Amino acid sequence: MDCLGWRLQGFRPTEWDYRVYEERAYEILVSPHGRAAILHGGLIWRLALEILGSDTLERAVQGPSEGVFQYAQAVKPRHGPTYYDDALTPEEIDIICGTYKIADSGHKDPVYWSWWPRPAQWKSSGLNMGYWTEFDEGWFQERLASIRGGSGTPLTSSLWKSLKFHKGAIKLRYAVDKESAQFLSDVVLPNFA
Repeated sequence: MDCLGWRLQGFRPTEWDYRVYEERAYEILVSPHGRAAILHGGLIWRLALEILGSDTLERAVQGPSEGVFQYAQAVKPRHGPTYYDDALTPEEIDIICGTYKIADSGHKDPVYWSWWPRPAQWKSSGLNMGYWTEFDEGWFQERLASIRGGSGTPLTSSLWKSLKFHKGAIKLRYAVDKESAQFLSDVVLPNFA
C-alpha cells in the first residue's frame, strides 16, 4: 500500500487512527532496511526516534542490511566503485509521515493529508536548518502533544506548505548546501582521485 490508505472526503481521524499510523510506521522502521529512516535525517529521523526509542541510533551504524540490493540507493563517486546503502521507498516515507489519500470529488487527483509534513514540505517549511534544532524539537513536542490530546489532525499538503517558521532559514540552508557541495567538489573529492 502506498500510504495509510484512501479516505472519503469529510474523514475525521481519531486517536485510534493515529495509533494505527504508528503501528504501520513501526513495521517499516523495524524492518532490516528501516535503518535508512535514521540516516534520512530531519523529521523522518525524529519520527523514527519517537516510534522506536533512542536505542535505534545504534542501528544506523550497523551497515547496510542483507537486503540492500532490494532496498538500495547507489552512491557513485566520480572515481572508484559504486557504494550501496539502505533506502526507503517514497511509499514508505509517506507511511512514516502518516499520509492518507482523500477522495475529493472536486479534484481529479487525490488530496493528501498527513499527520506530519512530508519531506518536500519539511524542506520548505523553514524548520529544516540542516540539523535538528531546539526550535524543531519544541515544535515537534507541541505537535505530538496536540495529536495525542485529540486536537491535532492531519493537514493537507497545501496547509503544510503554508507553514513558514523562519523565512530566512530556507535561503541560509540553500547557501550552506551550495558552499558545501563546492567544498566537497574542490577540496575533498580531488584528494580521493
